[in-house]
Amino acid sequence: MNSRNPQTLFNILKFITYHLLLITLISSCYTPTDGCLNIDATNYDASADEPCDDCCNFPNLNLKITHSISIEGTFGQDSVINHSADSTFNNFANNFFQIKGMEFYLSDFQLVMTDGSIVEVEDEMTFMIYEDAIAQTLKDTTVKDDFVLVNRSSFNYTIGEFRKPGTFMELRFTVGIDEKLSSIDADTLSSAHPLSSENLMYFGTRDSGFVYQKFSIVNDTTTNSTEIEVYQLGKETANSVQVIFPLFGEIEPGFDVEIPIRVNYTTWLKGINFADDLDETIKSFFVSNTAEAFEIGE
Repeated sequence: MNSRNPQTLFNILKFITYHLLLITLISSCYTPTDGCLNIDATNYDASADEPCDDCCNFPNLNLKITHSISIEGTFGQDSVINHSADSTFNNFANNFFQIKGMEFYLSDFQLVMTDGSIVEVEDEMTFMIYEDAIAQTLKDTTVKDDFVLVNRSSFNYTIGEFRKPGTFMELRFTVGIDEKLSSIDADTLSSAHPLSSENLMYFGTRDSGFVYQKFSIVNDTTTNSTEIEVYQLGKETANSVQVIFPLFGEIEPGFDVEIPIRVNYTTWLKGINFADDLDETIKSFFVSNTAEAFEIGE
């Protein structure tokens, strides 16, 4: 039997002790890092050791709006072009007019998944709402917060947080606002919110509620008139209009969803003779044309 040299045994023990001390020292110097460990977040950090407190940022549903009109082609075929501010338009009835401004609310966005489930934004708000059009008492009402106020000078809008990945096959949204929000106390909202008191030009009385659509039109440019007529539509004209169309796409974990939508104002104003029609007739055309004026963009 071979016997080990005492010096050799000592060196082995010394080597082992040294490396154990080195490992202990390294371990004691290492500081675990906190980070977002939710794979659905846009700032997911696979290298983090511990989940952070409320640091995860989640994907948003975004809209890219194209404001467009249709023009008659040389051979009778219509073409869709980008809307140009203050240009004169012909709605194919020899009625020449100008659109000086347009604003409208969109809300209640839904994506229908291939399994039939519905995905909505995660954002919520608690509104202070009056019990009715006359009462002074308020009640807290929590609703989905996905309101946007669209105008012709803006093209990109953030709707809110979307967290559920998967494949969707249909888009739904509403042009207008839920009628029950007519009695909202707009002063309780932040100034940046589309329904805040900063936008009181879109808010009538508690009885009439918000204006869903607003168009500013020069009715007849053939007379060289520059007078602007403002048409406002709220719940007194019609309820909000729901828009539904097929839309196939993928919601990937950790990535925003952008949906391109084209608004065709020639379609929205189709059939209207601004020079001769009564206001009520014009407003009825606005409502009946609303859903058809929206389509998937590029």
